Amino acid sequence: MANSVIEICNNALLDLGEDAIMSLGDESKAAGLCNHRWPAVRDAVLRAHPWNCATAQAELAAGAATPLWKWECRYMLPVDFLRIVRIVGGGGSQIQDWEIQGGVVLCNEEAPIYIAYVRRETDPRRYDALLDETLAARLAATLAYPLTGSTALAQSCWNLYQDKLNEARGVDAREGVPESITPTNWLGAKMGSR
Repeated sequence: MANSVIEICNNALLDLGEDAIMSLGDESKAAGLCNHRWPAVRDAVLRAHPWNCATAQAELAAGAATPLWKWECRYMLPVDFLRIVRIVGGGGSQIQDWEIQGGVVLCNEEAPIYIAYVRRETDPRRYDALLDETLAARLAATLAYPLTGSTALAQSCWNLYQDKLNEARGVDAREGVPESITPTNWLGAKMGSR
C-alpha cells in the first residue's frame, strides 16, 4: 500500500517507463505534471465510486434564503464534498427528489436532513491498496501522452485504469453494508417506542 502521493505518482511514472521522482517540486517534466494533475485525478477517482475510506456523514444546515423556484429548501454541502451517496430526512426516510446547484442541495424536505457522501480524502495513508492502484493507473493514463507522445500507450493505460476501477469497486462494495445514516436521535426514539 502506498503511504504518500509521491509513491502513487511514482507507480504511475514507472508504469510509463519514466524515472521516479523525489518530490512534486522536482525540476523534471514528470514531477511538474504530477504536481499539476494529482488533485484533479484524485478527486475524479474518489468521485467515481463511494469508496469506504472516503465516505462520511453530515447533517446539512438549512440556508437562510429559499430557492427561487421548484424547490422549497436549500442546504449547504460540506466543503470537502465530492458526491452524494444518499440523503435522508429527519424522520429517517430516504429523500428521492433533490438536486445539487452550486454547492447547495435543493429539495422539499424540511430540516434536518442528513447525507452520506464521498469526501475529498487528501491523506493517502487512508487509501486501501486497490484505491492506490486505481489512482496510479488513472494518473498514468492522464500523463501517458504528455510524457511519451503515444496515443496508443495513453489508450492502453486508460483501459488498465478501467480494469483497476472495476476490480476495486467490486472488492470495496463487498466489504460490508454502509452504516445507516439514520439520525441517532431518531433511531433511539424509534427503538424506545417498541
